[in-house]
Amino acid sequence: MSDERVNAIKAEVAGLKAQIDDMRAEKNDKTMAQIAAEHGALKNLRKPPSIKLRRTLRGHFGKVYAMHWAGDSDSLLSASQDGKLIVWNAKSNVKTHAISLRSSWVMTCAFEQTKGNLVACGGLDNICSVYNISSSDAGTSARATQELSAHDGYLSCCRFIDEKHLLSSSGDSTCIQWDVETGEVVQRFSGHNGDVMSLSISSANPNVFVSGSVDATGRIWDVRSGKNVQTHFGHDADINSVDFFPD
Repeated sequence: MSDERVNAIKAEVAGLKAQIDDMRAEKNDKTMAQIAAEHGALKNLRKPPSIKLRRTLRGHFGKVYAMHWAGDSDSLLSASQDGKLIVWNAKSNVKTHAISLRSSWVMTCAFEQTKGNLVACGGLDNICSVYNISSSDAGTSARATQELSAHDGYLSCCRFIDEKHLLSSSGDSTCIQWDVETGEVVQRFSGHNGDVMSLSISSANPNVFVSGSVDATGRIWDVRSGKNVQTHFGHDADINSVDFFPD
């Protein structure tokens, strides 16, 4: 390729970048201070509750990499690099289940929120393992009821939509919606340009979820259409965690 052609391509790329910057500047029409001012003074907002240590749950022998509350706010799930997935009764400080994992390199865990019968976990094995803790054999030797395998990278986060469907995010830059009963991929969400580190499902609308990535964007997705409906810019580096504000 000639130098003239290379220079023309570079000029075209620079022009496209300038157009993107102009579009971002056009959308960025208000500052955070202006938005906050529209909602009144901070004194009118509810004060945060005081923080006090209530329980210390002891039982793991390795780093605890992930935790997730059940929908009843009593049970708590923890995943550790000691190769154990533990379900706790947080009020009584008692372990109700301790499941031995096939891989100790776990990075995420999830509690199904409606009935609390299912838990899931995953990590560097690229697999999302689902366990039914309501069955009589749900102990240390419990086997996964499903092993969801379709990601080409590590599993960074997983969350249940309901008892039949689950979402996972991965280092392969995608999120996947799964059918928990069949173990099949329902749909794949592609659009990030780097590892997807976290996802969160809207409590107000379970058809909507947000994902955060090392490409420094947060993306809103609609599972009904399978499309990226919003993309949020603003961070200059990796987004490691995302969550919906509970309103």
